[in-house]
Amino acid sequence: MAEVRRRRLLSTLRARFDGAALQVALPGQPANAVRKPSATQLAQWAPLQAWSFEGAGTGSSPLLRPTQAPQVELPFSAAVWPADDPTALDLIDAFSRHLDGSHQLLAAGGALAELRLRLRVKARDVMWWRRRQASDPWDCGYALDAPETRAALARFEPRRATLMVAVGWPEDALVDALMAIQKTAPQFTHPVRWLVVQNGPEILTGRLSALGVPVKALQLRAAEA
Repeated sequence: MAEVRRRRLLSTLRARFDGAALQVALPGQPANAVRKPSATQLAQWAPLQAWSFEGAGTGSSPLLRPTQAPQVELPFSAAVWPADDPTALDLIDAFSRHLDGSHQLLAAGGALAELRLRLRVKARDVMWWRRRQASDPWDCGYALDAPETRAALARFEPRRATLMVAVGWPEDALVDALMAIQKTAPQFTHPVRWLVVQNGPEILTGRLSALGVPVKALQLRAAEA
């Protein structure tokens, strides 16, 4: 049992953000541009928050069974956000920075406080018995429509809960990528969420649903728009 725990601990400690599959920023955008979210954004990203955590499960394993897969009800799901929404990319980027802990780092108050926060997050990663909290950072990034990215996505294994954002993909290539992940998702030990920003969300949503991919069409509530 001690050896099993040691292997799991080392594997988790060695895990890194998969920069081959995900980019922190879209091409042409600065990767380190993190701003405090506005009150409007905090209210508007509620649909994204609810969808991301739907079926995420506790993320924990029994204390005395470290090799048992963490509890995840829905390992993979997709959502489509209409590209003609002029606030889409700014809102989604702000939500991603919220979800990945960037806003926590921004509010930490100095380099030493940031280091303590990073160490605390890594320590929690290795606590297999700990239940996931809403404030736990996810891995978030953009999946680009490029051959090398598609190859990395085909072998992707999440190190923690993950949000992938796809912008400007051809529909057929996107469906192929989502179907490939759908096939490997039953082995995921953390939830993975694909957020697609695309015109004609109803068409894509219907196509993915017909193929068995859990998918939702998201948009701002009328009262918040």
